[in-house]
This record gives sequence, structure tokens and C-alpha cells, in this order.
Amino acid sequence: MKVNVIYEEKVQIDPHKAFDLTIQWLNGQYKAKIKTSTPPIFIKAKQGTMMTNTGHDPNWKKRILINFYTLEGNQTLIRVEATPLARNIFRVEKLKQSWYNGLFSHLFSLLNTYGKTSKQEKIMDPNVIQGLNIKYCSYCGKQIEESAKICPSCGIEIE
Repeated sequence: MKVNVIYEEKVQIDPHKAFDLTIQWLNGQYKAKIKTSTPPIFIKAKQGTMMTNTGHDPNWKKRILINFYTLEGNQTLIRVEATPLARNIFRVEKLKQSWYNGLFSHLFSLLNTYGKTSKQEKIMDPNVIQGLNIKYCSYCGKQIEESAKICPSCGIEIE
């Protein structure tokens, strides 16, 4: 049985910023492999491992398609379609809930958070060395890009 699990949410964020944050999110903690991307409207990726023993694990191997639709009032509709790469899926509702709770709710939460904070300029970021524009992850200490919202090394959200 072929299963497509679809999640949608409207977010108060610019589609370009939503696209960039989603790429960082996929490359960070969830270590997805980006197959194709068309900024700022589409991302196709694979994520997870076949080593998990149940199809209801959030890390079970899946194909992820993410579309970004521009709406009025600086809103973006994010549509995530996930398809398991295994053949036998039973209890689809449990799979859908597991993936949402384990992965995609984090993405939507991240986009909502940065959509709200992007309106407020931060006066001083303690992670940026003044004058040098060098930023370090507060969790693992690795040097990261100044615009990074998620550390590519450890996957932790940068505050």
C-alpha cells in the first residue's frame, strides 16, 4: 500500500527565509540528503534509516517533498509530503502522528519562532564576536555561518 502523509501549516514568515531555515533544519539535526531544491519554492530530500524496526519511528527512511507557497500579508503556506520508502505500512494514522510529533512539528515550530522574531532586531548577539562577524555554536563550540539558525555540526537550534 502506497502511503503519502501530508502536513500543512501557514506561517508568518517570508518564503525565502522559510526556505533557508528548512534547508538548515534538514541538514542539521535530521541529516537529510537534499536531492533537489528550487529556491524558494521546493525541496526534495530523503531522511532516516532502514535500520529501525517499525514504520512508526520518526527516523524511519522517508522521501520528503516540501513546497513553499507565498500568501498575502507576508505569510507562507508550508506543505510537507512524506512517503515511507518501505513496502508494508500498517496503521497509517500512527505513522502520521509519529512523524508529525517526531519531526515535522519541530520544523513548523522553528519557522513560527523565527517568523515572529524576524520582526524584532536583536541589538547584540553574544555568539557574534564584535567586528569579526564570527559566530560559534553555544552547544558544541564549532564555528558556524553568521546567518545560521541551526548548527550544521550538532543540529541544535541557535538562539
